[in-house]
Formats: sequence, structure tokens, C-alpha cells
Amino acid sequence: MIKFLIKKCLREKECFWEARTRVLAWYAGLTALFIGLSIPIFTELTIIQVDRRVKEDLLEEIEAFVQIYSHDIENNREEDIAIIFDHFLQYKIPGDKTFLITTINGQFYNSSPLSLPQAISRNSPLIKNLAQTKKPLRGKNLITDSQVGEILYKAEPIAINGQVRGVLIVANIPEGERREAFVAILIVIKVLLVAFILALISAWRMVGKVLNPIRTLINTAQTISETDLSQRIPIRGRGETAELAQAFNKMMNRLETAFKSQQQFLNDVSHELRTPITIIRGHLELLEYNDPQEKAETISLVLDELDRMGRFVEELLLLAKAERKDFLILEEVDLSELTGKMYLKMQGLGERQWQLESQGEGTVILDRQWIIQAMMNLAHNAVKFTKSTDIIALGSSINNGQVNFWIRDTGIGIPPQDQERIFERFSRSSNNPNTSRGAGLGLSIVSAIAKSHHGHVELFSQLEKGSIFTILIPIKTKL
Repeated sequence: MIKFLIKKCLREKECFWEARTRVLAWYAGLTALFIGLSIPIFTELTIIQVDRRVKEDLLEEIEAFVQIYSHDIENNREEDIAIIFDHFLQYKIPGDKTFLITTINGQFYNSSPLSLPQAISRNSPLIKNLAQTKKPLRGKNLITDSQVGEILYKAEPIAINGQVRGVLIVANIPEGERREAFVAILIVIKVLLVAFILALISAWRMVGKVLNPIRTLINTAQTISETDLSQRIPIRGRGETAELAQAFNKMMNRLETAFKSQQQFLNDVSHELRTPITIIRGHLELLEYNDPQEKAETISLVLDELDRMGRFVEELLLLAKAERKDFLILEEVDLSELTGKMYLKMQGLGERQWQLESQGEGTVILDRQWIIQAMMNLAHNAVKFTKSTDIIALGSSINNGQVNFWIRDTGIGIPPQDQERIFERFSRSSNNPNTSRGAGLGLSIVSAIAKSHHGHVELFSQLEKGSIFTILIPIKTKL
């Protein structure tokens, strides 16, 4: 597996700079560092534990002997000390590398086992010195022998009638247990090495899975072109990678919307400006400059077409601005006052049976100018679909957390097949008697203004009975 990974890295020129490899390198380095530090610490703690256990074993040997003679030692004679030692050495089997040595009156008496290392043998300086001990030695007592290594020992003097008659010496060679501990540590190191290699392989795979959304992001980004912005990253699970995918998808949605808006803007401009430009060019090419009447008619027609082009450009710019975040200038507006002002302005659009149906009460937060613009567009649209004897009614209200503005008319109505598409740019109702006038952007502007307020436009219409356009905007609690 390791050879396969190395070959794969060599095939990829930037392998050692990839996030996956760098994460694995950091993981391997930190893990190796911690394991490297833990092994000597573990070894030292193990040796300390071995020495501690040896010391405890030595103390247990002494305490076992003390329990045998302590209850009646005051009544024993000197010869009884030898009997006690013999009885103790006969029935007490010492542990591995543990030596029980007894002395009487400063002289070596007996030991178990009989074979002793040179450093604690019958005639060794240490034993002769300990045979004269008057006080217990239970601390950390240590000597080093060239053959067997370190020897730990403790001594317990035995007093009769206030005088020390003998000494029990307990010694141990911990080198054997230390070697066993080192063997166990070596096995642990081998297991850790195998576990470390397996952990690296598992980490390589897991890091690959964790970074898979980034690879998907790269592949998706590479497939995106000017003609195709539809690619998105599938969102799986939760966490940072899911948030990254979600943020990328939102960014692509904004880019796609902006790109489509740009393309649509270019198409709209080329589509709508081509006709007036052709008309102007044709009349200017055919103009007889010596004929005053024809000149006046041509100039009037050209100016009318230029005015129409100007209005068209302004409407397109308005639609483009409506997609920006700073499009609205929000303020607190008295709904009743706003409705009244709109009603006065609308009456100048044409001779109709104008009515003010309802004036909502309260203060709302919205962009006053753009709401007026949207309602004026709806009113102008109603004028085109009605006669002088028809009713056009204006109203506003606050219901269910929404501000409602509506225009109702009793005109010719809108066919059902046209009711959804008339909000698209350059779309006109097939039932419009003035279909040659206007660019078909009025209702698109109304919809854009409503959406910028996080609202929408609803339409209810019946042929020969009229239509109701309603702008619904959620109430904003603060600026």
C-alpha cells in the first residue's frame, strides 16, 4: 500500500503540495512525535513500577518474619533465634531473584537459597557490615555487582531483652524483572509501529473523504463556462464542507442570475432598439430636405421614436438596479397618507371612474418612491384595459403581517393563458387593444419592485369583468 501511495505521488507533480498530503504529513509527524515521546516515558514509568514492586516484596518478607517472632520473642533464648531462623527459611520460599540471609551475633548464619551472588555472599563486606546493624534499614538501599547488576536490600535487626541478637537481610536482583519489562515494551513498540502504519493508511483514506467536497468543487469549477453556469455541488451531511458547498452554490446562483440578467439585458436592448433605429434611419434616408412639410413630419416622428427609446432605456436601467442590494431606500411611511397621495396622482392618467376603496391605517417601512412607481404602473396598465365609463379603484390594508396595495378595474380582463407570462419582460396581453404601444416592461418593473421588498404580485382577472393586481409585502419591524 505504501509503495502504491509513493508511486501515485511521483506521478502527480504537485502531490507533496496537495492538502491531502500535507494533512497526512502533519498527522504522521505529530503522531510519531507523541509516540516517540511516550515510549521513553512509558519505559521509565515501567522501571519505576518494577522497582517499587521489588521494594514492596522485600518489605513483605520482613513483615512476614516479624509476625512470626514478635508475639513471643521476649521469652526466647539465644538458641531459639536459630530455631526461628531455621523455621522461617525452611517454610518461606523466596521469590525469583530474592535472597533471605540471616546473621546471629554479627556472624553469617544461613540463607535461602544457599547460593548467593558475590556481592552478598557469606564473607562479603556488605553482609559483614549489615550483621552489625542496630537499626532497621527499610529505605532505598542499593549496591551494584559487576555480574548481576543492581541489588536492592533491606535489613531488620532482632532484639532480645533490649540487645540485638540477629539480623534478617532480604535482597533482590531486579535485573531479571527489568528485562521482562523491556521485552514487553519492545512488543508494545512493535504493535504501535504496526498500528501507526495502519493509522496512516486509514488517515490517507479518511482525509481523502473529508477533502472530497473540495475536489468536487474544483471539478465543478472547471466545468463551468460562460455558456453553462448550471453546475452545482451536491450537499451531503453537515459541517464546514457542507457549508463550503452551500456557499459555493449560492455564489453560483448569484453569478448565474447576474449572467442571465446581463444576457437578457443585451437581448432586450438589441430587440427593442432595433425597430426604432430602423425607423429613424429609413425616414432620414428618404427625407426630402427641400420639402418643409415632409421635414417637419420626419423630425416629429424621429423625436417620438427617440423619446420612446429614452423611456425604454430608463425602464431597463430600473430593472437592472432592482437586483442590487442598495436599490431600496427604506423609511417609515404613513400608509393612509401614502394611499391618498397615490390616488390623487392616478386621476391624471386618464378619464375613468376613479375610486378610493380603502386606506390602511398604521406606519409601515418601505421605499415610498418605488411603491408609488409600481402602483402608478399598475394604474397606467389599468387605463389601457378600460374605457372612460369603467371603474378603476385603489386600496391598501394591513392583514396577516402583510401590507397590501391593489388596483381593481372593470375593464376587458386578461386571458388565463396570459396571466402568468405578462410579468415577464416584453410580454403583452393578447387582449390588449394598444398592443403596439409600450415595451412590455411595466409589469416586470412592478414585479421587480415587489421582490426587492421581499414580496410578490398576485393577479385575479376574468374576461369582460376586469382585473385585480395586488402587491403583497411582508411588514418590516425596524429599519
